[in-house]
Amino acid sequence: MEALRAAPVAEGETVVSSVQVVSQTLSKNSSNSFLKNVGIKPVASSNSAASKEELREQLAAEAKAAVQDEIDELKKRTEEAEEKMERTQREMEDMKKLAEANQKAMEENNALLKRILSLNSST
Repeated sequence: MEALRAAPVAEGETVVSSVQVVSQTLSKNSSNSFLKNVGIKPVASSNSAASKEELREQLAAEAKAAVQDEIDELKKRTEEAEEKMERTQREMEDMKKLAEANQKAMEENNALLKRILSLNSST
């Protein structure tokens, strides 16, 4: 335990805490169940290249999942916007047809009124 505590710390790494030293020492003795009894999980060596690689892979997977979620959300928003734009275009075409029909009816009514007025003025 003292050797672990006195070990030199590499640059960029944190000093090993007393809890970590005790945990590492006790976890080496498989018959010792002290850590399990007090509810503390044994601490894996922080210098382990495998655990660092696992953490990198986990972070990469989480980042990939987050990016994929954002992409899916953007695709969904794009589809909704396109549907709304298509609906608006259909509504505009319908309104244009209705305006044309109203214009035609108004011209027919004006022609009819002119005929009626011309008949009245000639009598």
